[in-house]
Amino acid sequence: MLKLYHCAETRSMRSLWLLNELQIPFELVEMPFDLSVMRSADYLAVHPLGRVPCLVDDDFRLFESGAIAEYLCERYPESGLGRLGQDPERYEWLQWIHFCETMAVHAAALVQQRFFIAQADRSPVIAKLEGRRLEKAVQVLEPRLTDREYLLRSGFSAADIGVGYSLHLADRLIDLAKSPNVTRYLGRLRARPAFRASLQPGSTHAIAWLPLSEPVK
Repeated sequence: MLKLYHCAETRSMRSLWLLNELQIPFELVEMPFDLSVMRSADYLAVHPLGRVPCLVDDDFRLFESGAIAEYLCERYPESGLGRLGQDPERYEWLQWIHFCETMAVHAAALVQQRFFIAQADRSPVIAKLEGRRLEKAVQVLEPRLTDREYLLRSGFSAADIGVGYSLHLADRLIDLAKSPNVTRYLGRLRARPAFRASLQPGSTHAIAWLPLSEPVK
């Protein structure tokens, strides 16, 4: 059986959401948001960087969410969540699978500057720069969603899961109201049962571990 190592509403939520969309059996190992556990010898034997996600399939393992998405979509092609082989949307699908990490990198840098770096070591310049970069990444999506409900004309796919998680995080950091198509798109994604099943219990729209903050100025 597949096993996923996951920490609530971190990047590993992409993999959990995808598994829930696939509706296949899997074991979920929920990791605490605690470096002493994530960097323990036991977990470093699973993931060499002590991070999540990590997907284990018998003796095979993967620990990058984009690679996990490609692997699961190829292993379960009947789900229709991938765009495989000679599908005309194959390379668009791959573009968005990887674009979601571009978004997440800027969001993660902004989170570090706002919440996890000591006040004396924070850089307002870096925080502003990363906030603007995240806004620019969201703006790339706005025209794409003018005439469609999902990133691909053919409909919902794993690419929407990846980008959807990044928007779920961005919504805590910047003002998405500036992008109405994106805001409606995120609402559609959050309404999916598999998305809701992937949230930390008691959480609705907010990143559970991320404090409220003013959007970037």
